[in-house]
Amino acid sequence: NLPKKVELILGNEIYIETYTNLIEQEKIESVEKLINKKIKKLERKDVESKFLIERAKVAKGNIALLVSGDPLIATTHVALLVDAKNAKIETKIINNSSIYTAAPGKAGLQMYKFGKTASIPTPRENYNPTSWFDIIKENLGHGAHTLVLLDTEPKPMDAKLALELIEKTDNNKILNNKKLVIVSRVGERNEKISYGAIESLKKASLGKPPFAIIVPGKLHQLEEEYLEGCTR
Repeated sequence: NLPKKVELILGNEIYIETYTNLIEQEKIESVEKLINKKIKKLERKDVESKFLIERAKVAKGNIALLVSGDPLIATTHVALLVDAKNAKIETKIINNSSIYTAAPGKAGLQMYKFGKTASIPTPRENYNPTSWFDIIKENLGHGAHTLVLLDTEPKPMDAKLALELIEKTDNNKILNNKKLVIVSRVGERNEKISYGAIESLKKASLGKPPFAIIVPGKLHQLEEEYLEGCTR
């Protein structure tokens, strides 16, 4: 019954965006086989334009946009819903799990103890903001954990590059004696959770992208026991 149910929800035109999170081609192909329909990749400019709205106006039946994780975590998708509402186009959202809950859970950390989320952008010519580190410092000041997301453009950032950027930005060396959590490919068979000081993590095998980093704040005893005993 699954393919029929999926067909009713998705309709005839099915698109996917892979810029907010990496989705491997083989996974896209496996979904195509499951629903017996072709999935068309959309570039970021297409998702952020009126393309899907215009298609929805003229398409026969439903059209769908597939994303990785919870679709409403990315502001791009929220903007798309606003555009659809203004155009009087009915929408249906199918929620999913998100790195915002999956990463803390895999690390054994309590969700309510997290502060603001930080995002490290890939340095570019004349563009290398460091405001993300201010968020880490602010959270540490409150004893809160920080989920650090890594840029996905032009390709998913490697965890070791992110660690180098953290070291370079940490002028006061406030993370010198801190242990960080690196999560790799959460939810996949080859996921990897690593815990340690920056220097040791830089020498370790951390897995493959996509990555996220957690900077723990004040740890509860149970959190600390889990990190020390259950990470690898």
